[in-house]
Amino acid sequence: MNKEEYLSISQNDRQKIMDGIKIILSEDERIIFTYIFGSFLGSPSFRDIDVGVYFNKIVKEEVFDEEIRLSEKIAKKCGLSMDDIDVKILNFAPSAFLNNVFRTGEVLFAKNNDLLSRVVENVSLDAVANEYISLLSLKELVPNN
Repeated sequence: MNKEEYLSISQNDRQKIMDGIKIILSEDERIIFTYIFGSFLGSPSFRDIDVGVYFNKIVKEEVFDEEIRLSEKIAKKCGLSMDDIDVKILNFAPSAFLNNVFRTGEVLFAKNNDLLSRVVENVSLDAVANEYISLLSLKELVPNN
């Protein structure tokens, strides 16, 4: 599928793809939890399948290569083009991005629910703190009437 094209598949086929992704990624001992997010979940058509992956240990220098490797592996398992899969390593992702993933995404699996809860909680607290700071900044910019 070309990135400019949209794909529309049945809910049953979407579930099969999600099951395939879950099988592939859960076999990797380094992966602690995985999310599916983006238009694949909620829209009748989508451009790609967004997959968020959290590792127990990974260094920043390995992130890009690991995203490509996992995208290839998932695409092969699910009979899709690599362009159809967009893996994002969540360990170093910005809080705003993570907040979106956690709010709108769906957990495929979690090997450590306590760690997942802590990560989600930290991201949520960061979002609340940033919202408060943004509100204070806005109040400084806009005079009270």
